[in-house]
Amino acid sequence: MLDSTDMRTIHILLDNAKVSLAEIGKELGISQPAARKRIQKLKDKGVLRGSTILLNERRIGWERALLALEVSKSNYLKTLDAIQSTPMVTAVYTATGPYSLAVEVLGPVGIIKQVTKHISKIKGVKELFPITFVEKIK
Repeated sequence: MLDSTDMRTIHILLDNAKVSLAEIGKELGISQPAARKRIQKLKDKGVLRGSTILLNERRIGWERALLALEVSKSNYLKTLDAIQSTPMVTAVYTATGPYSLAVEVLGPVGIIKQVTKHISKIKGVKELFPITFVEKIK
């Protein structure tokens, strides 16, 4: 179970994964070694996995899209394997509602349409609804 300090630590790291342990400790009102220990415990529990950077894809001529997919239950695992192995697919999520999967695609402008077309032809994909992100607000 996570306590309020763990939750605050997570929010600090979500805002800036490169923040120093000293800054985390200061913001939480704990020592740097205590901050290090908390972060290590979160890693050991599998709550935190690595760190990352945020890409401004528009600056390099890339775009990001989300594909909502309805997938046949009979070929679900094979279809899922084919989708996951598709180049430019960065994440695949199970979903509730009218679509069973959400697929994130990232790549150069123009390639997204090709990837979308490729995924739509994978056996087991019954319906595909693409959403291209225009601007990240938050």
